[in-house]
Amino acid sequence: MPSVSVSGMFAWAAAAAVLSFLLGFASRGLARQTGAIDQPTGGRKIHTRPVPLLGGLGIGLVLVCFALLQHLYGFAASLLILMIGGALDDKFNLKPKWQFGFILVACLTAVLTGTNVVHITNWTGGAPVELGWLGYVLAFAWLVIVTFAMKFMDGLDGLVSGQTVIGAALIAVLALSAKYYQPDVALLAFVVGGAFLGFLPANFHPAKQFLGESGATIAGFSLGFLSILGGAKLATGLMALGFPLVDAGFVVLGRVARGAPFWKGDDTHLHFKLLKAGLGQRQIVFLIWGISLAVGLVALDLQSIGKVALLALLAIVVLALGAWASTRKAV
Repeated sequence: MPSVSVSGMFAWAAAAAVLSFLLGFASRGLARQTGAIDQPTGGRKIHTRPVPLLGGLGIGLVLVCFALLQHLYGFAASLLILMIGGALDDKFNLKPKWQFGFILVACLTAVLTGTNVVHITNWTGGAPVELGWLGYVLAFAWLVIVTFAMKFMDGLDGLVSGQTVIGAALIAVLALSAKYYQPDVALLAFVVGGAFLGFLPANFHPAKQFLGESGATIAGFSLGFLSILGGAKLATGLMALGFPLVDAGFVVLGRVARGAPFWKGDDTHLHFKLLKAGLGQRQIVFLIWGISLAVGLVALDLQSIGKVALLALLAIVVLALGAWASTRKAV
């Protein structure tokens, strides 16, 4: 595609948002027709009425079409795999091994079609460290981790959708900066953010539709892909995804410590703890969005070591909020 101005990028984002919003009506209708409905069964399912799933199909279709226009065929193929796997899970509630299998295949597809981390910053101040074949291993691991982190985070109405908009916006700002100027990366970030923004009105509390498996996995995968594409810094991608990664890390460690399967969902995520402490869904969502945005904006002006320190501070904040929530009783 020819070079696009910043105003043109906003136009693309607006078009993606409108298309995603309109396709949401179709995916909700499809969910009702096929019985892909999330029933309020208690536990982690805190909603009180049946809610249609398949929300990721409309978002995914928008992103696939744009990816094909940009000749990002590996990205498009990976999205299609996540859409298919997610739709099947929404309908048939697949076993974890199948859920994970679709994610692994999608991430492997991206790597086999050329997505890799070419080099990483040399903290000693010298030339960047070239990774060679290890770059493909790192890219695969990164895509898998961030995809699962966003999947695990999907527990409150609108949380992941808004988190993806914030993450995409931060990556777009970085890609448009004079230091890294990568307009193609910025354009894709605008479209990813726009697609999830268009779905947010239907997904915000009280949700008319959930992202479903495909929506949550597409969110993490897209942000992971953006932070690799064109040599964009993984450290800044880490900041854009810092909150879900830190929260998922603590949750997985807790499950392992208890001897529970790390992949089995529970209510030990910070947002569930805050909910039990008496905060409302919207309060929690705005709090997490605010922390994520603040961390991401501060990270834009930091070097790699500073970003690692900021990530450590974020981990302390998450722990502190969890400890505070544990001392409160829901009113």
